[in-house]
Amino acid sequence: MCGRFFLDTSVKDIMEHYNEPPPDIFSARYNIAPTTPVMTCTDKGLTFFRWGLIPSWAKDVTMGNRMFNARAESVAEKPSFRHAYRRRRCLIPASGYYEWRLEGGRKQPYCCHIEHQLFSMAGIWEHWQDGDGNEIQSCAIITTEARDAIAEIHHRMPVHISRPDYSKWLNCSTENTSDADKLLSNTSPRYQYYAVNSTVNNSRNEGKDLIRALDP
Repeated sequence: MCGRFFLDTSVKDIMEHYNEPPPDIFSARYNIAPTTPVMTCTDKGLTFFRWGLIPSWAKDVTMGNRMFNARAESVAEKPSFRHAYRRRRCLIPASGYYEWRLEGGRKQPYCCHIEHQLFSMAGIWEHWQDGDGNEIQSCAIITTEARDAIAEIHHRMPVHISRPDYSKWLNCSTENTSDADKLLSNTSPRYQYYAVNSTVNNSRNEGKDLIRALDP
């Protein structure tokens, strides 16, 4: 699964990658956790959504606290996600994510990345409204079975959408998901990884030191 990630980039890089500036509140973040705002890209542009998808029929926001990931294998059928998958797909910018592996009785965190470059994780998003009419937009990251080297760390990984496929992924003009289905099954990121300090375990910790590799 993907329960923590980071976005270590600049306004210039965001503009060049997505062809528009990020929201004014954008800043680099190194320990992004569920229930916090995350930058997303929809067919309308860049914005911020709450991480943890709240289905439109949910009684309250707490249902979204555990729905920060959606499995590629079931996203099209699961009641919590299927409508968003058909009509509201998004991209979630990242520079990398963290995963933990049990080693010697303790969980060792790893930084997983694609050549330290900005990339986009596949996502879905949803509208939710409380009894007073207040609206929240929320999202989930889609994961798939881990492949290649990254499978040594964890059995799941985020689905990576390559830049040439952004428009296909974001196109929700019809409920035909054949193009999106192909992108989920054909994802082939070149994830690399290295061990980092356990300081990242606490989501309240922040700063670039969190992505620094442990000394050999």
